[in-house]
Amino acid sequence: MDFERTTTAGGIIATSHKRIPSQFRNRNFSLSTLGIRNAVEHIPCLDVGRLRWEKYIFLSILLSANILLVYMSTDMSKYFWLLLPLHALRPLIDSIEIVTILIAYPIRRANLRRPQVPKTLENLVYLLPCYNETSMELVNSLNSLAEQNHLDAHKKAIVIVCDGRCKGKGMTKTTAEYLTEDIIERPSSTLIREAYRSWDGSRVDVEVLQGKYQGLPVFCIIKAENRGKRDGIILIRSFLQKFNQRNTKPSIGIMSARLFAQASEFLTKSSMTSVEYVVGMDADTRFDTDCVFNLMQTVREGDQVVGVSGYVQADPKTSKSFSIPYLFQNAEYTIGQYRRRLRQDLTSRKVTCLPGCCQLLRVIESTCGDDVLGQFGYHPTDKDGLFRTIRSMMSEDRDHVCLVLRENANVEVRQCLNARAYTSVPQSFLVFLCQRRRWTLGPITSDVLLIVSNTTGWVERLSAMASTIDWGVTTAMFTSRWLEEFDPKVEMFFFALGTFRYIWDLSIVFLSPRSLKEAIHYIIGTLMCHFLGPYVGMTVVLYSLYHLDDFRWGRTRTVSGDGGKRK
Repeated sequence: MDFERTTTAGGIIATSHKRIPSQFRNRNFSLSTLGIRNAVEHIPCLDVGRLRWEKYIFLSILLSANILLVYMSTDMSKYFWLLLPLHALRPLIDSIEIVTILIAYPIRRANLRRPQVPKTLENLVYLLPCYNETSMELVNSLNSLAEQNHLDAHKKAIVIVCDGRCKGKGMTKTTAEYLTEDIIERPSSTLIREAYRSWDGSRVDVEVLQGKYQGLPVFCIIKAENRGKRDGIILIRSFLQKFNQRNTKPSIGIMSARLFAQASEFLTKSSMTSVEYVVGMDADTRFDTDCVFNLMQTVREGDQVVGVSGYVQADPKTSKSFSIPYLFQNAEYTIGQYRRRLRQDLTSRKVTCLPGCCQLLRVIESTCGDDVLGQFGYHPTDKDGLFRTIRSMMSEDRDHVCLVLRENANVEVRQCLNARAYTSVPQSFLVFLCQRRRWTLGPITSDVLLIVSNTTGWVERLSAMASTIDWGVTTAMFTSRWLEEFDPKVEMFFFALGTFRYIWDLSIVFLSPRSLKEAIHYIIGTLMCHFLGPYVGMTVVLYSLYHLDDFRWGRTRTVSGDGGKRK
């Protein structure tokens, strides 16, 4: 086995993937024990016993409060002063948001900001984190990047961060092997020991691949072990900011000199002297052909715009188009983006979630600097409480942007409904629950951050408070609907709020779908959300509370051993 030692300690260049030492190449894991599974999924060392007691104490308080509310529901005339606001909270806030959208939309349309095209066109880096995705998922994502329109004059590069060497269920190769052997064209490989400092403080060995994909330069970092998606995001965002500042000779931060030099050389060879935007996507997502251009047109509206969220839809190509999972989740995604997120974009212009599957960030200090990434990359310890740990482990899509907004009162984070991305959705109910557990617990902690932040506007603070309270009393409100009877006038008020919200949801059929088939999908899905939503929501809350102290990905990130069988 022949290797060429580089001049920098820790770097090894291999001319062929097959010549890579087995300790780097064959890193498949058998998950026969919880400890090994925790290593694969990168679960921090926590005081499990103390967190479990915190969970039980919290659940006891929450359960007692909900039981008390159910009891109070049996005597509505006596306790209407409390029960009426709680029942009206969610539909009233939703209705206020819809009215706000209806008022703000024509005002914004009448005062459109025109994108300002700079004299020197911006350079872009596509950031693609992956873990145990299949070859088809990776190829679909990469193809969609290669097929982007209106970007021929821009310098572009793809940066892939592969978290360890794991197989998904039924896969014949690890994701890293797919990238190395089947996807990246003419790859060269470098092994770098202690290449960077992970968010947990450990030094991580990596394999670096450089090559092409349909003409786009590719820089792929394959970690020796999984350190989580947040870790990879921090690594690349930090590097891009340091690369832009390299002429001022800043500290290279968490990267080793070898990795920083190699990544910098990759960008300069790709004719990039700076990187203005980093476009994030997931490896189970594909972009519409105009997606990135539309994201860029929005961020060009002003230097104060530091981030843009795309418009995420369920992917009909990875699901049966009339299946229940696809129809329900497609409508659920659409409704969510046409309520709170659209209201944020039209009013404060401070969208509080940039979905990892479709986002654009301006590479500047407020988004990619040491301060914000240091807060975003806080790794929980055995001294941290339950909800601080949840925020660190389950909320990367919202946590970062909420920190940016908290620390920078004058910046804007926008939504672009023309930047469409299509993502795979869970096909089984258990996988759906695992995903929604993360999407429930993480955003709740981020909403608490918004509530206590001095830079949060009063409308957003009210919305965050409503979401948090509504989540906490879901069990009581769901149960008491069969016990209490409101005054007919109050019932009519609730009916009016619900009908108004329902009409708005249905009216989106005139705004979002691009074809008759999409319109039919959306209408059916909206009906399903209307009738099944309360029951699904209740199930998600109960599942999330039961697994409150479980910080693993669950079945959304199932990995297998050499034989491809899930342990």
